[in-house]
Amino acid sequence: MTIDSFIAVDLETTGLQPGKDFIIEIGALKFVKGECVKTFSSLVKPPVSISRKIVDITGIEDAMVEHAPDIAQVFAEFLDFVGEEEVLLGHNLRFDYSFLKVAAQELGYSFQKKGLDTLYLARKLLPQLPKKNLETVSQFYHVVNPRAHRAFDDAETTAKVYFKILEEFYEKNPESFVPREMQIKVKKTEPATVKQKNYLLDLLKYHKIQGEAFLNENGTTLDTMTKSQVSKMIDGIILQYGRIFRR
Repeated sequence: MTIDSFIAVDLETTGLQPGKDFIIEIGALKFVKGECVKTFSSLVKPPVSISRKIVDITGIEDAMVEHAPDIAQVFAEFLDFVGEEEVLLGHNLRFDYSFLKVAAQELGYSFQKKGLDTLYLARKLLPQLPKKNLETVSQFYHVVNPRAHRAFDDAETTAKVYFKILEEFYEKNPESFVPREMQIKVKKTEPATVKQKNYLLDLLKYHKIQGEAFLNENGTTLDTMTKSQVSKMIDGIILQYGRIFRR
């Protein structure tokens, strides 16, 4: 028996490492009995500049996210969109789910879902394909993706591919379409050290950045920041403004 409903989801990020890199776009579609009933799409303003490599892949530039909401606002809206839905669908879902789990932990939310992964299905059921990425699988099924590497379009394409694979293989391989509990371990957050905080304050002062305004803009306060958050913010400032040079 196939599942009645799921959320197809895809993210764009500043890099490949959850906990170090940042979400810059979330796209999702809710399907009930094969029909899309609602959608979600939002850019996310990261605390660092987007690298040229990511711009080339996604087309998302700093100017596009300059006035976008931060992850705290977008993730809360995304959770409201997901609601009580238990199952997420994605292509290489573990990647997207890892970033969502990190965001949930850092923002104090509980987030545990089951998953269906079209990459897993492609590897198991389409061994003849030279590659199993979304582009190759969607082309195989003649599914057109108008904007590859944009979150909403990739999520929608993943759902279309899923229904194609489901139609072709479910009767003989029903066990492959059973959602599985997602197992992602996220490191416990640790409070920022005094040394980290002092270096961040020195950076802000050195580059003549108004500290309170900068921290407020990034949705946090120095007293409540974690070690990871301070480290990310320091990296972002150094990337944008440079290091402290002593004479």
